[in-house]
Amino acid sequence: MAEAPARGRFRSPGRLAAGLLAALCLASCAPTSTSGLVTLTSRTANPVRLTTSFAHGAYTVDPAKTSVILSTIPLERLADRDFDRAEVVHVEFLWKPRAGRTPVSADATNLSIRYVVMVDEQIGIYGGGGFGWPRGKPGDAGFGVTISGSNLALLDSTDGFRDLLTPARLAGQVDARLDETTAIRLRDVVSQIVTDGLGRTRWVDATTTGARPGERLATRSAGFDRSPVDPFGRN
Repeated sequence: MAEAPARGRFRSPGRLAAGLLAALCLASCAPTSTSGLVTLTSRTANPVRLTTSFAHGAYTVDPAKTSVILSTIPLERLADRDFDRAEVVHVEFLWKPRAGRTPVSADATNLSIRYVVMVDEQIGIYGGGGFGWPRGKPGDAGFGVTISGSNLALLDSTDGFRDLLTPARLAGQVDARLDETTAIRLRDVVSQIVTDGLGRTRWVDATTTGARPGERLATRSAGFDRSPVDPFGRN
C-alpha cells in the first residue's frame, strides 16, 4: 500500500499563486500610507547601528526625479522647534532599474540620499548615493523605495555634533503619500533649522517644482534675513 503524502508537503496551485502574488505586491505595489524604516550602519571595525522609524512626510514628482521626504515627528512640531530629537530622511529616486536587465554592481547608484540628525542643539547632515527599487509609479497616490544599499558620510555639522557613523551604509524602506505642498514645506522647515544651527547664510532655490525661475527663499531669523542652507544638496 502506498504511503499517504505527509501533510503540508504539497500546496495547492491556488495557495501557491496567492503567495507569489503577495510577494510581488510587497516588492512593487504602491504603498497606501506614509511610513519608513531605515538602518544606518557604520563601516567600521566595531559597527554602530542606528535604526529609525518614520511616520510623517510626503513625496513629490519632478520631471527628472521623484523625492520622498520623511520625518520622525510631525511637521508642525518641527516648524515650532518643539522637539529634543528629530531625524529626517530625504531620498531622490533618479531612474528606474529593470529587473533582470539592469546590472547591479557595488557602485550602482540611482538614489541621492540626505539624512539629517537633530539632537538638542546639535545637527549632523549625512549624504551620499544608493541603489533602490521603486514601489508603485511616480504620480500614484502612494510611492515608495526599497533601499538595498548606499554609501553615506557626514557632510556638515554643528561643532558639538558627535559623528559615530561615517562612513555608513543605509538600507531600508521609505513610503509616502503624494503631497507636493507638504513635501516642499517639510524640506524648507528643515533647511531653516539647519541654517540657524550652522549659523551660515546661503541662498538656495526655494524648490525645483513650485518656484518660478530665479525665485529664491529668504526668511527672517534672529533679527536679520537668513536664507536656509539646503541639507538636501541643492545649494
